[in-house]
Amino acid sequence: MSVCAIVLSYKRPQNIQRIVEQLCAVGAISKVIVSNNNPDVKLNHWLDVRELPVDVIEQVSPSICAKRFEIAATEPFDAFFCPDDDLFLTSAQIGGLIGTLEREPARVHGVFGEIHSFKDGKLRFGGGIHGIECEVDILNRCYLFTREHVRRMNELAVALDYKHLGEALYIDDVLLSFCGSGRPICHDFGPLDECPSSDERGIATYLERGFDEVRVAAYSRLAQMTAVSRQRR
Repeated sequence: MSVCAIVLSYKRPQNIQRIVEQLCAVGAISKVIVSNNNPDVKLNHWLDVRELPVDVIEQVSPSICAKRFEIAATEPFDAFFCPDDDLFLTSAQIGGLIGTLEREPARVHGVFGEIHSFKDGKLRFGGGIHGIECEVDILNRCYLFTREHVRRMNELAVALDYKHLGEALYIDDVLLSFCGSGRPICHDFGPLDECPSSDERGIATYLERGFDEVRVAAYSRLAQMTAVSRQRR
């Protein structure tokens, strides 16, 4: 199984070097791509790839998180690993996670997730699930998936009235979480090192206005669509 890793840089360029060095140390990863989604930041001030096998893409305009899946759709690999820029997985943890996809390639895999519930008839999500082996409703923060999952993501994005998956603001992880043969799987590979800015307003995407509303609406529609699809099978 050939694996490509894709990392996005936007508001945490200081983290990219550390993340990339661990990715390059994983033998199972054939290619590492860094997409600078923020043209106002000179990424070469933060990332030195002179001795690392890394491809850097400089986006010409500010890009959203879904850009990583848009990039994946153009790459000729069997599988993809996309970590957020506030999570520092070790090469051993990344390698272990890749092994889970090799054993069960029809599912999508990660180490963080959310479970949905209802309160007063309203859908909501409980996040921060990690450190256990379990199924979740939505994967967060790092994603291991196949080319077939990316193809299915684009189908679902179009069904939600986006032109393509690269336009799916705030819901790229929601789309991916509906693309496997079953619910996503959250794995336990020991303690996880996180950036202190993970919950910092002005940096953390999940604290932006409209984030929850967009995700709830998309999740509800996807749940209905996939339920109909299962019935037809």
